[in-house]
Amino acid sequence: MSVIVTDNTLSSEDLSDIDMSTVAKTRSSGISFITPETHDMVRSLFDPTIKKSFLELCITISLLLNFVAAYYCVQWFGQSFTRKLYIGQYIFWRLCYNGGIGIILHYQSHYESLTNWFKRNQIFNKKNNSLLAKFLQFEVGAKLPNKNQIYDYPQELTTWLLFRQFFDLILMQDFDTYIIFVFLSLPDTSLLYLLNWESLLGMVLIIFNVWVKLDAHRVVKDFAWYWGDFFFLQTNSQLVFDGVFNISPHPMYSIGYLGYYGLSLITGDYQVLLVSILGHFLQFLFLKYVETPHIDRTYGQANDSSTTTTANIDDLISKENYDYSRPLINNGLWMTNFNKLRASDYFTIGTIVTLFSWYFTYLPSQKVLFSLTFATKLISWTIVSRILYKQSRDKWFTKLFMKNGYTQLYSFQQWQFIYNYSLVLSYTLLMLQTINNVRTIPFEEDTRTQFIFGLLLCSLQVWCDSEIRDAISDFGWFYGDFFLSNYIATRKLTSEGIYRYLNNPEAILGVAGVWGTVLMTDFNKFNMILASLWTFLNFMLVKYIETPHMEKLYGNEQRISGVGKTLLSLKPLKRVSEIVDNIEHIIMRSLLNNNENEAHYPHAVTKSNTDISKLKSNTKDWENVIENVIENAIKNVTSRLTPNCEFELNFATEEEACSIIPQPVEIIWKLPVDLYDENDWIGLYSVMSTRNNREFTRVPSFGHWVHTGNHVLERTDEFVKGKIVFDASLLYYEVGIYEFRYHSKDTHKVLMISTPFQLRLPKLDTTSELKLKESLLEFLSTAQVIKNEKFFDYENGNKYFNIKSLQRVIKHSIGVELSNEYIRKVNGDIDVMANRIWDIKKILDELE
Repeated sequence: MSVIVTDNTLSSEDLSDIDMSTVAKTRSSGISFITPETHDMVRSLFDPTIKKSFLELCITISLLLNFVAAYYCVQWFGQSFTRKLYIGQYIFWRLCYNGGIGIILHYQSHYESLTNWFKRNQIFNKKNNSLLAKFLQFEVGAKLPNKNQIYDYPQELTTWLLFRQFFDLILMQDFDTYIIFVFLSLPDTSLLYLLNWESLLGMVLIIFNVWVKLDAHRVVKDFAWYWGDFFFLQTNSQLVFDGVFNISPHPMYSIGYLGYYGLSLITGDYQVLLVSILGHFLQFLFLKYVETPHIDRTYGQANDSSTTTTANIDDLISKENYDYSRPLINNGLWMTNFNKLRASDYFTIGTIVTLFSWYFTYLPSQKVLFSLTFATKLISWTIVSRILYKQSRDKWFTKLFMKNGYTQLYSFQQWQFIYNYSLVLSYTLLMLQTINNVRTIPFEEDTRTQFIFGLLLCSLQVWCDSEIRDAISDFGWFYGDFFLSNYIATRKLTSEGIYRYLNNPEAILGVAGVWGTVLMTDFNKFNMILASLWTFLNFMLVKYIETPHMEKLYGNEQRISGVGKTLLSLKPLKRVSEIVDNIEHIIMRSLLNNNENEAHYPHAVTKSNTDISKLKSNTKDWENVIENVIENAIKNVTSRLTPNCEFELNFATEEEACSIIPQPVEIIWKLPVDLYDENDWIGLYSVMSTRNNREFTRVPSFGHWVHTGNHVLERTDEFVKGKIVFDASLLYYEVGIYEFRYHSKDTHKVLMISTPFQLRLPKLDTTSELKLKESLLEFLSTAQVIKNEKFFDYENGNKYFNIKSLQRVIKHSIGVELSNEYIRKVNGDIDVMANRIWDIKKILDELE
């Protein structure tokens, strides 16, 4: 069936008879059409059963001529000259690919320049009799079932079909010249040469590369393989993550070039490796500046809400804590977030300079460097893992600082320094250890290749660390969920970025550079011991500290990585997984059957003293169970409102469910007399801290509570009614959503919960300096922190209103900040502060 569409839409009858995956539409005009059948590059050029165009025949012949020309060049000019000739040809075709095609696709993506050029010159117009038009029409017509169809299809499609052949020429020449160059670089073509670990690993990489390309083509088909969405769009087109696209980001450009490195291993020639790196690097430039911007514009950037929330935690911390600055981070060979006003940053940089100066001044022995690096890594890991373990278990590190008068955030900042400094210290010593060993190695062909591969592994680890930070931000990089879990709004692990492909990338790729030093030092035994130590300690940290904490915080839901999905989809591994599942089911059934037998034949298991003692304790166990059941039943009953229960709030403000700090909040409560106790009490809580449990409060009230015993208004045989007013001395002075909870007796069992309400900060009057002073004085007087028209802190007044509370009100209301030192320096004088606020406000207004 051949359906050619010149209208803007397809009819419903046509749509019912065709495969929607073949329906496409132009980018600008929106014309819908059915794409013709196309074939991949290999079949188009080499399958004799498929019709060839003239240009495709020329491409095939040119590929064969490359080998003929190489043979005679070796005979006439020698192998060395021929290698250089084909290096030059490869670089030329690679630049045509990444540079020439890159420029064409860039302008096609932004302006549809190539399509418009064909339209402007009427290349596919039936009446155009120019030699160029006739030739190009002949070429495109040769790829269609009927050559006359070329005039019915939109020119976006015909332009793309012609572009495919132009690309085939460049890509096949690029591949052909590279293969010839590699072949000329083989030192020995005998089979004995291939019997070494480098060649075997190289062949594995080549086979894997072939699978990547084939699977990638299976997923994206010819349309995406030839950048079809630069010319027109398929119906319901969207990004697909399947197969090899679950293993690596942009697999055709990343792991799709592992064959380059496999061939470099087989040849053992560092020049082949350098040329391969150059070609791969140019491909990444093409990806970054051509394809990625087009994908983002066409399909939009992936945006997971959990990722966005995690990435914004750093901004949230910075906004809520004005003295917080981004921590110093070691990025391999450089540092980010260096703060010239932070002494610890100078200390970290000074340590690196001191170690390098010490090394080049004294040139310590290999054993001294090894011992120092080994001990430093082991000790620093012990300190870091100990802090994380105890912090995960009982918030030890945070409590240590808070009980000594510091804040939660300050403790996190100290941890950031400790963690980053441990990384800097251990990796600097590892770098010096590697430099010391590399200096003693003679640079020959094999060692040069190994050294370059080692640098590639180091680059891979640096890239991995960068991707991890992009996915989980500085907050996640410094294990923020161990220290500031209250900043996490959504308890969901991210599956974006590198975490789409690996659950724990730091456990695998996070030590790639360490093993790279093994290659760079030609498998030096000391570097191998250090690499093993790094890997083992990294595994222990992830397995026994990080993973349990993540399960405790985010739940133990099994998350299958992209690599795991792809591997499980392979039939052999899928079969192994099914066998393991069956074995688990057999074991479980066996255990269940044993338990059933013990239940049916109790006399068989009561003959030992241990079993008899268990039977004697059954009575006590049953009493505990019954007691728990009754307690839970009462809890469920009392947590529900009955006709004699009331819990109402009255606000001073007219706005419903909202109170302006520090206006009082009145509570009217009523409870059945059977449930009431003189020790009942009402507490005020943030909804975010209590949302996990509605029947039992698991967070302290921090003094924001009142006993109900002295606030009873009415008592009958059926109910007890009372009224409590939470005034400025009991309220919070932080904006948020709060609720009152009525607790039974002196416990945290919840009987009633009020409607959530909002606490807001007031707006100070800034119409004049006098009005500002009066409104500030009135507010502080209501907050009970004024004495002789001076502000005094919570030690002598309202314990919930301190200098930070005052700063928060001023910042929220006027947008002006006053430091702690300034407020203390002026002794809290309202006149002086109001004058200063007014002056700063005027200056800021003038600068706008």
